[in-house]
Amino acid sequence: MSPTAFRFEPRLDEPRLIEWAMRLAAGIASAIVLGALVIAIAGYDPLVAFAALWRGGFGSVRAVAGTLNKSVPIGLCALGIALAYRARLWNIGAEGQLYFGAFAAAGTGLWVVQDLPTILAIPLVLIMGALGGGLWALLAALPRALLGVSEILSTLMLNYVAILWVNFLVVGPWADPLTFSFPYSPPIAASAQLPKLGIGVHWGFAVLLFAAGLFWVMDFGSRTLYEARVAGDGTTVARYAGISAAPLMIGIFCMAGALAGLAGAVEVAASTHRLQSGLSPGYGFMAILVAWLAGGRPLAIVPCAIFYAGLLNGGFALQVSGIPPAISTILQPLLLLCILGSLALARYRLRLLRAGMRLP
Repeated sequence: MSPTAFRFEPRLDEPRLIEWAMRLAAGIASAIVLGALVIAIAGYDPLVAFAALWRGGFGSVRAVAGTLNKSVPIGLCALGIALAYRARLWNIGAEGQLYFGAFAAAGTGLWVVQDLPTILAIPLVLIMGALGGGLWALLAALPRALLGVSEILSTLMLNYVAILWVNFLVVGPWADPLTFSFPYSPPIAASAQLPKLGIGVHWGFAVLLFAAGLFWVMDFGSRTLYEARVAGDGTTVARYAGISAAPLMIGIFCMAGALAGLAGAVEVAASTHRLQSGLSPGYGFMAILVAWLAGGRPLAIVPCAIFYAGLLNGGFALQVSGIPPAISTILQPLLLLCILGSLALARYRLRLLRAGMRLP
């Protein structure tokens, strides 16, 4: 009998790894095709654009080093967003937590560790940055846990407060008298600056790998994250399970903010060596896309952050080729939509319906 119709239906079994990989490849291929179409419509050569993106992100040792360094703040913020979502909390404030962590780290590097050796100065700067990010997240965690205030709105608004606070400092009380025409603070102590691992990659990348590995271990062996999932499903469920939801939600949210604050501390200690306006080009917002692209899995966040950082780095190479770097910005959400769409389809199968076949 000849086929007459098709129908999508949910799969009863979990797709195998090779099927997920095939659908992921299909999503990337779809994004490339659609991206090429957008570039062609804009009046540019897609091959030239993609070659420039690759050259800027991964085409040389220097490009790879720059990409890995940029993946650190994106990856750490994405880990914080994924951690908060374990408790069904939407942390849209990673950008502000990054800035406040950078503020705390820079203050420590400027005024506290001047006479300390490197072995003490660097850990203290990173710890204070993480504490700063956790404290900034606490401002949204308390009203969410105690009053039910939407963390989406509070974290989003706190982003701009933290950014404006840093801008005020670098043109006011913390302005560098030697660069008064630029919104910079003085450099932090040399003993507090993160050294390079090699080929231009700084130690912040090792921090990202350690944080992702620790998160992965906690995901499988931590009672805290299990209870966070239960609390995130509802306070009533948590109460019947004997779990105190409010303290747990506050703790998870502060840990998420600490990861974003650590990202700001790494930027200050390893990249800028000072507090400055425009410290982040939107790492905290990019991290939201990376966390979703990786499905919230900590080990998958690292390669996704590297890939996204490559797109960001490749945007600068587009300018050299005479192509607007906004093309790179367009490709980022396009890639996300295509991959998420392909992975969503992996949970369904296409069923062939023949003439006369009765539907269940």
